[in-house]
Amino acid sequence: MDSNFEAVVNQILKAVGRPVSFQYPGNEGCKTGVLVDRAVMHSPASTGVPYWDVIDLIQFPNEPEPEWLRIGYYRKPGDRLVFGSQTTITEPIVVWKKLLVHAAREKAWFKKLLDEDMAELDDDASTL
Repeated sequence: MDSNFEAVVNQILKAVGRPVSFQYPGNEGCKTGVLVDRAVMHSPASTGVPYWDVIDLIQFPNEPEPEWLRIGYYRKPGDRLVFGSQTTITEPIVVWKKLLVHAAREKAWFKKLLDEDMAELDDDASTL
């Protein structure tokens, strides 16, 4: 990995352990929690301005399902790293599971993607 990209990944990971808050539109309220963990990957599909995709594990202790996932991104135009996840989907893990299963049942191309991902994970485990 490019050392500049590695430095950006480290900068993005600094948010782990920090508070997270969502202000819903109108008078729908606010949700506060903590960013517990984050996976970061430089997006190989980005051209021009570089992008980093993130999957966040956020804990909302006052929720019935306290562990939530958010999928988002950062971009870096010039020297400025910009959080681009303001309008991404953030749901409890149980909802993500339902959504992914629903999509796999509804769309063959999505099921194929999940099957290929699981096969790759199995291949990785067999080489350990």
